[in-house]
Amino acid sequence: MEVGGGPERISELLASVRRIVDPVIERYIPRSGRPGSLFSPIWDLLDRGGKRFRPALTLLACEAVGGDPMRAVNAAAAVELLHNMTLIHDDIEDGSLFRRGKPCIHIVYGVPSAINAGDAMLIKVFEVLSDCPLPPEFGLRLVKKLAERAFQVTMGQAMEFEALGSQDPGDVDVIGILRNKTGALTALALELGAIAGGAGDGELGALARFGEAIGIGFQIIDDVLNVDGEPEKYGKEIGGDIREGKITVMVSHLLRVSEPRDRERFLRLLGKGDITKEEVGEAIGLYRKYGSIGFARDLAKRFIEDGLRNLENLPKNDARENMRALAEFLIKREM
Repeated sequence: MEVGGGPERISELLASVRRIVDPVIERYIPRSGRPGSLFSPIWDLLDRGGKRFRPALTLLACEAVGGDPMRAVNAAAAVELLHNMTLIHDDIEDGSLFRRGKPCIHIVYGVPSAINAGDAMLIKVFEVLSDCPLPPEFGLRLVKKLAERAFQVTMGQAMEFEALGSQDPGDVDVIGILRNKTGALTALALELGAIAGGAGDGELGALARFGEAIGIGFQIIDDVLNVDGEPEKYGKEIGGDIREGKITVMVSHLLRVSEPRDRERFLRLLGKGDITKEEVGEAIGLYRKYGSIGFARDLAKRFIEDGLRNLENLPKNDARENMRALAEFLIKREM
């Protein structure tokens, strides 16, 4: 899997991963499956896009440790299914309005059908993963690792629920939430590829640390784009995190450094369900006033740099450098 040559080549890589992974998913969840209330929501979300960077990392990790990436294709498909399942459920739990430029799945199909579709995806994750063309002992390790990380994601979600009800949002462990959600899911993508490729404990640990760090960095950037991105590129509601009351790195920073009057005003806007577009702009203006957006971007960059250092523990090969290029692309993205 060759990359190199800048963002265009990364885009080509991700497109090639989609062409490899999506047909695997379709074998287990057919587009024309019945009942339509189960299959249509699943493919509606999958066909909206998504970067497919997690399955790309799975294939690259397998190759980086000397394995055949084609033996990790089912693992890559399982990771992508798990990720999209979490999006459906998270959007319901967060009361989100848009996902990938369209109304969320629960808004289009109703909450019961959306929950059921997410449940079906999670169930299929284990079937897809168990069909990896690997010796049984490898398959058992893959399933165990997936279960461990998937449970960690639910822990992170619970931490986020608790944060929403916090009396002092400035004290919320934002990085802990990110580590247990996006960090865990990205680490899983790399761990599954590494296990499929026959990695030793040292290589597996290095890839897990790399994945956790770039997952945190990626999510920080995603949160920044929620208030500083271009709507047509971002694909979600600009300022939606403010309306939902999500505690991000920017929120934590602003509450630490702002003057009391601005802090109190921001807290009145954070989580205001009927917030107006003008009020969203006011909240974003406070981020700019106190440098919270720049702080978050710098922090994301530091996480990516910390993660990249772990790659030095792997053999020097094209796959390792391609993972480096992909991580750098994620931190610089505009969409």
